[in-house]
Amino acid sequence: MATFDLKSFSSALNETNKVQSGVDFTGKSLKLNTEKDAKDIVAAISACPDLYYLTLTGNTLGVAAAEAIARALESHPELKVARWSDMFTGRMKTEIPPALKALGDGMIAAGARLKVLDLSDNAFGPIGVEGLAKLLQSEVCSELEELRLNNNGLGITGARLLAKALSSRPPRLRVFIAGRNRLENDGATALALVFQKMGSLEEVAMPQNGIYHVGISALSEAFKQNPQLSCLNLNDNTIGPKGAEAVAKALPRLKNLKAINFGDCLLKSKGARTLAKAFKDNSTLLECLDLSHNEIGRAACKELVDAITMLPDSGERLARVVLAGNSLGNAASKKGMKAQLGTAGELTDDEGESGDEDDDDDDDEGMKEESDGESQDEENTEDSATEDAQHSVNISFNTMATSNNITLDTSGMDEVKNDVERFLKEPMLQNLERLGSNPVDVIEAHIESTQDTEELLTQYVNATLSVAGLSLNSDKAGDAAQLLFARTIAAANKRAASWPLTEKLLRGLALIKSEEKSPIRWHLPGCYAALARALPQHFPPALRSTLRFFIHAKLASLPAELRDSLQQHPVLLQD
Repeated sequence: MATFDLKSFSSALNETNKVQSGVDFTGKSLKLNTEKDAKDIVAAISACPDLYYLTLTGNTLGVAAAEAIARALESHPELKVARWSDMFTGRMKTEIPPALKALGDGMIAAGARLKVLDLSDNAFGPIGVEGLAKLLQSEVCSELEELRLNNNGLGITGARLLAKALSSRPPRLRVFIAGRNRLENDGATALALVFQKMGSLEEVAMPQNGIYHVGISALSEAFKQNPQLSCLNLNDNTIGPKGAEAVAKALPRLKNLKAINFGDCLLKSKGARTLAKAFKDNSTLLECLDLSHNEIGRAACKELVDAITMLPDSGERLARVVLAGNSLGNAASKKGMKAQLGTAGELTDDEGESGDEDDDDDDDEGMKEESDGESQDEENTEDSATEDAQHSVNISFNTMATSNNITLDTSGMDEVKNDVERFLKEPMLQNLERLGSNPVDVIEAHIESTQDTEELLTQYVNATLSVAGLSLNSDKAGDAAQLLFARTIAAANKRAASWPLTEKLLRGLALIKSEEKSPIRWHLPGCYAALARALPQHFPPALRSTLRFFIHAKLASLPAELRDSLQQHPVLLQD
């Protein structure tokens, strides 16, 4: 017989009744660049005797400010809740990893044990996960219960990095939120493997992620190992009939499932019928169900309503059932469904009237849509793979390994207006020589006519790297590149745009994913050789540190020839 531990019970009761204190700077819109800028937050943290939570939502932190806050956190092992959503407004992605790493190091030094970590609405992408990896793998997250990463632009690569970080020491998460991240099948599958190990999930929300039935099936297998799951939101993914089958097979293990949101998931009538049968067979005790805008026919909608209202307590239990945006039939049909669902039913905004005869056609269309979805899924997976910096570098480097085999986009050559544009489209020595004895001034005059700061910096970086790429074959190009590096930095400083410049340089050097579809036209080894010469002479300390951070982080994943080239320039890796 188990013994009753009065001391443990008393301790737990005291923890429950304890008033939670902390520091909350929500929505102050503070722009914190330097240590001095962060002094108010640092002072508040230092003055708080029991820092249970730290909320910085709605402010913007630079690296120096984050480091100052991190030092203050080193004295607070009691920290449990870090609500840091929307915390990098207006920052470049390049600032975020070192800032996150600094904050993580502060909590690691303190020996904190977080329960909640919220980094939603920070568009840091895969490189942000790199900044988080050490924290997620540390003891700080060993007791983590909620991880919120909504709208972070993770992509497939970020999901894989996240899964890798979590798998080394899987926390027993209760809540996992990762909507609007373009995870797709591969990302969902990577995370599903971690979910299987957790076994503790109660709420999972992964809406708007481009996941098809392959990823849904992987997630469904993982959900079987999480019997406490009560809330599942996969809105605006393509579950389809096949995905519905996978979910249906998981339902016998999910006796606690209370809320499902599969709105806008292209279930079609076949998928809806599959779910209806599973709900009925397993006596699923749903309270909220959203299957809106799924192209479900009238008869299949009726089967769903019958299934979820089968048990006598459904009138009291059901709080919200959304079938709007489907073909619910005529007024009498909708009235009947409404009567069954009572106040819980939301049936407006349907797509028109249909009868049972439409459902068979609907199923055929559903199968066709799913077949089309599979091929589209494969294409999307390949497209998203370009988010991986290694893949980007491989493509760029392999097609431009030497100045003699540069792959060029020659479309629109008839639109070239002058010699500078010709050089930027085809960055070859003969085109550089067309610019005369002082090509830097000619290029700068062309660029400075641009009014928009973002476009101006893009042109500066593209021109500088185009010239720098020729530096291994021409001393004249090497000297011109040095001048252009200096003038590019001066242009950014003049417009207070140092971080936009940093991001454009990182994209141009293939160290982070480029949002643009146009290929890198310059020769990367030449660019890095010219950069090694310019870095100590022309670059400010913050920019030097950031470039070295990313070069060092990506070094192991770069193609061997480019990696060897970089190692010939140790100044690019350390001071």
